[in-house]
Amino acid sequence: MKIVLNFISIVLLFLCLYLQNTEAVLSVNATPEYVHPCRKSDPELNECIKATLNHLRPYVLQGIPEINVPSIEPLIIQKMQMENGHGPVKMRGIFSNMTIHGGGNYTILSVKSDLNKYRVDFGIHLPYIEVTGNYDVNGNVLLLPVRSRGEFWASFTNVTAVAKLYGIEVTKDGVKFMKTDRLGIGFKLQKPLFRIKDVINRNNVIGEAMNVFLNENANEIIEEMKPAASQAIGKHFKNFLNTAFLQIPLKVWLKDYE
Repeated sequence: MKIVLNFISIVLLFLCLYLQNTEAVLSVNATPEYVHPCRKSDPELNECIKATLNHLRPYVLQGIPEINVPSIEPLIIQKMQMENGHGPVKMRGIFSNMTIHGGGNYTILSVKSDLNKYRVDFGIHLPYIEVTGNYDVNGNVLLLPVRSRGEFWASFTNVTAVAKLYGIEVTKDGVKFMKTDRLGIGFKLQKPLFRIKDVINRNNVIGEAMNVFLNENANEIIEEMKPAASQAIGKHFKNFLNTAFLQIPLKVWLKDYE
């Protein structure tokens, strides 16, 4: 019996340590340095939220271990899927092992909020984004069948985006939080450049022709793929935002929240 009790004690200890590492919820009385708090009653609430998001930039660059938020420079995305079934570009793509540089250099340009409905829209600017990773795509471009798999590199300049965040209130252990329920993303960018290393059409004219085609028609292809890309990006960043939102009580960043 003593051995069994000792074993149970050890298991409970490990469970406690595990929960401490995964649930890094802040106290409602905390005001960590990375939080620039606002008040719902502030007539300049939108400007305050904008300042809060810009204030976060150096902290998310490094990551915030206290609430399990990883660094966004570089941003690592293990897998992202997108599919476009309409128009001249019909394509299904799986992108994996993606490394994104430049996301930490964001600037929040504008904020429009209605925190009674947990709704926040914000405009973002990124001077330059560079992405590397693996891809696997198949589909049709202008009625021509496309099948390609390998490594890719892409860069984008002067990226502007509008994010529409739809939140809901959730309660954990009597403490209220805002959770991202939906996140819509719309974006514009300039000077897209692509380079692929196709392992299916390796070392032949088809592989090189695809590189030429991608760059000569980059704007048109991006325009066709925007809805699918926006959906995939919104899904990823919804999860990323909730990593933080569900660790920071509403009372911490909205000081007059009741």
